[in-house]
Amino acid sequence: MGRKSQSQHRSVTRTKGRARAVALASGALLAVASALSSNALRAQSASTVRTPMLSYVCTTNTGHTITGEFPPPECKDRDVRVLNADGSLNRVIPAPLTREGRKKRDEEEAKRRQEEEAERKQSQKDRSLLEAYGSVEEIDAARDRAVLGRQGLIDRANQRIAQYQRERKRLDNEAEFYAKREMPPDLKQAFEINTALTKQQEKTRADAEHDIEQIKERFEADKKRYQQLEAMAAEAAQERERREREAEAQSQAQQ
Repeated sequence: MGRKSQSQHRSVTRTKGRARAVALASGALLAVASALSSNALRAQSASTVRTPMLSYVCTTNTGHTITGEFPPPECKDRDVRVLNADGSLNRVIPAPLTREGRKKRDEEEAKRRQEEEAERKQSQKDRSLLEAYGSVEEIDAARDRAVLGRQGLIDRANQRIAQYQRERKRLDNEAEFYAKREMPPDLKQAFEINTALTKQQEKTRADAEHDIEQIKERFEADKKRYQQLEAMAAEAAQERERREREAEAQSQAQQ
């Protein structure tokens, strides 16, 4: 065989080798693509199985029941039930609040905040009460001291009122000389001063008496609340002891 024939034979051989290599590579790529596509289909199928279809059900204001894959527009002002594929309830989408509904919600929220604030203030008062007194007797003693201070004001006011009454009697006796003629200016002024001073002391006495009533009411309320807190603490202690005994009995029974 000549050189030319040998060269042509080698060229044909190389061409065929490249063709087989390309064919093998293409086959491998097709196999990989097929495997990826198959995996994707399986994943999609599994996802479809794991994610059940939901349905949206509502009842219109005319009583008709509507079901769909999305919330029905006919029930935009109604509650919408979201059902699982097996018909069980998934959740409920509440209807939008009307103006009256929003007003009621706001009122309830305001009431809730007020109650929470009242509880917070009561808790602070209870803590202060327990920190201030160690017994009911201490509350009574504090009440008596507060009343005693106001009673001192009342006693001094009574003494001064009695003094002004004696002074008034003297002025009345002096004024008898002027029954048929005009009273002198200095005597008129003495009557006015006596009247003003008497009214001032009467007001001081009345204010002190009112203070005493408020003091008694406040301390009585504190004492009542203190007794309630004591009873609550005793009840909690008894409940704790009962649970401890039950736990100890269960522990012994298991041994």
